[in-house]
Amino acid sequence: MNNEKRNIWILGATGYIGSALVRHLAKNPKNHLHVLYHKQGNRRYLEQFNTFSGSLNSFNFDWFNRYPPDVIFHLARPAGSNFITRTIKSYLGENANQKWVNALAQLSNPPMVVYVSGSLMYGRRDAENPADENSELKPDAFAKYYIRNEQPWIGAQKQGILDVRFARPGWIVGAQSWFYRFFWKHFMETGKIPCYGNHPMSVIHIDDCAAMIDALSLYGEKGQNLNVFSGDIILHQDFCQILADMLKTEAENISYEKAKSLYGSATADALVSSTPMTTLYPEVHKKADVDFNRINQILQDMVLKLREV
Repeated sequence: MNNEKRNIWILGATGYIGSALVRHLAKNPKNHLHVLYHKQGNRRYLEQFNTFSGSLNSFNFDWFNRYPPDVIFHLARPAGSNFITRTIKSYLGENANQKWVNALAQLSNPPMVVYVSGSLMYGRRDAENPADENSELKPDAFAKYYIRNEQPWIGAQKQGILDVRFARPGWIVGAQSWFYRFFWKHFMETGKIPCYGNHPMSVIHIDDCAAMIDALSLYGEKGQNLNVFSGDIILHQDFCQILADMLKTEAENISYEKAKSLYGSATADALVSSTPMTTLYPEVHKKADVDFNRINQILQDMVLKLREV
């Protein structure tokens, strides 16, 4: 399928994962990109594609008659700043996503849907018991809200209504991701690398994350999910120390209570969540042809990029 023309729709193209995925997909001239964006982002870059402004709930499905999708990459996730707004957004998101499931199921040739989720859906696990693609979902932190958005797609996958595939990335190292906000920004302000516990992590570079999400669409089977990570599981303190050594500084421990006071309980829960992963589909990982398989390579590349900013 990677040598065929594809009409690809991307929902949520201005987020840090969505932006990376657009850049990756645009490298292949046989990918015809149609982008639905809701929030402000790099709109000038997106103008080279077929763009549509709006939300999941307001989208006019008649556009699919003109631009029938072969693949939909779904990265549009309603957010919120606190318990109340996240709860409200999750219910609104569930309704909007059910609307999409119903509309796609009625098409004469329903597309494949790759829904980009996250490792927090698996909940907290030990390094000796990493989550694979068949592991039970026990959402932690933000995932407790996001799971409601996914329910319509989970149902469609289980019932075989649509070819739905969930990509669940681990900790994504990128210039606009959690890595910047909770590590790099802290380093720039204090000169030290923060360390939020010592839980096991599965990590991936933002560009490799995009490549692996695409690999799921190209090489996965119908209804197959994929855990998105590269390299071995690493303990959080080791991750912090590698980064500290790279920057010739020291790591400092940030307690859960301090993280909670700084960022709120949901963010603190995410920062200390133990979400190691493995995969049942190493052949798909291999075909993604990632550039960075070792944590020091991932961090070195990102440090170079951030220092250029």
